[in-house]
Amino acid sequence: MRTLGIYVFALFFVPSAFAQDLAQLRKTIEANIPTTLPTDLGRKVPPQELIDACKAVVETANQIYALPNLDEQNRRWTLAREAVARIILVYVDTSAHYARLTVLSDELEGIGLRNLAKITEEHVLRIGIELATQTGSSSQFNYQALAERMVFFAEQNPGQESLQMIDLFLHQVRQMRAAFRDRRLAAIAPILQDYFRKIHHTQRALALDPDIQRATLPGNPMLLMGVDLDGNDFTPVSVQDKVVLFQFWGTWCPPCKADIPELITLYEKYRTAGFEIVGVNTGVSGDDERRVRQFVETTLFDGKKIPWKILHEGLGERQNRMTMTKFYGIDELPVLILVGRDGKVRSLHPLMSALDELIATATSPLASIEFSEEERQQIEENQRRELEEIDRQIREELSR
Repeated sequence: MRTLGIYVFALFFVPSAFAQDLAQLRKTIEANIPTTLPTDLGRKVPPQELIDACKAVVETANQIYALPNLDEQNRRWTLAREAVARIILVYVDTSAHYARLTVLSDELEGIGLRNLAKITEEHVLRIGIELATQTGSSSQFNYQALAERMVFFAEQNPGQESLQMIDLFLHQVRQMRAAFRDRRLAAIAPILQDYFRKIHHTQRALALDPDIQRATLPGNPMLLMGVDLDGNDFTPVSVQDKVVLFQFWGTWCPPCKADIPELITLYEKYRTAGFEIVGVNTGVSGDDERRVRQFVETTLFDGKKIPWKILHEGLGERQNRMTMTKFYGIDELPVLILVGRDGKVRSLHPLMSALDELIATATSPLASIEFSEEERQQIEENQRRELEEIDRQIREELSR
């Protein structure tokens, strides 16, 4: 009987306590939530009083979500208030609030709070653009997901403002260093181009072609074309079955010239193994063919002239040819592209410090044979054992 009494008491007490707690928590939120969002979000730091109020809202919202038997109406009410608070706080501490604000945007859309969902998503995208262009190369930031969100938002909210946001995103990514930029463009440019085509913005779609052709080169064949300094066509057959490093360069470009001595060393080291270099002068900044020819014939690097073939894009343009510089949108120098024996790009923007190892791997006889991963691991293990055995024999000889 005593147990039953406790059970009956609980039935009446718990809902009453729940209602009391919920009412008190709602009062806390109502006392702290701002009536309107600041118009200068992202440009000025919100006042500390507002920051503290928004933190109180977020903390209280979490307490409400933890209440047992929370009904959908109160959950919706709380989500809406939390979103407003997080929109403000995300500009104060992005790392602490961006992921949650992204979730809130989706949830608000899902429960039909469309106007607030739109406002929330605008801030998610604005912060996303900042993160996308400030993040280092080791980041796990999902550029493809951001591009997809941006397109979905633009489809739901067509107009100039959505297009301006996409244009800003592309502009910011294009300002990054080439190696970082192209990894990002490989993820986002095809998505954005498809959207531009759907809305019949042909010029915007076409403008992305060179970015996509360049950024998606790794693992794909490279279209080889050009004219050398004598006006002769450069044909792919001339480098067939070779590992080729293309250097896009200019005589006016200090980093390009700084790379040449090391490239000559690599050329001499690996040429007999089937390695070739092709210099592609982009023909800009006054680099006509006469100036380039004089540079190649008279300039010494550690006492040596440039020994490889030079293509001149200006000559190709004057013959109304498509050039690799235009096709791949090469807009800064130097650019290095390493192509394997199979004609597929092995590395886009390789570091000079990594080239020796990359070329050694690409020119290895193993590189042209299709092995399974298990077979490759076994080959590497056998090579390791052979090296260990050779090392052991040498040590025995030295110890005698």
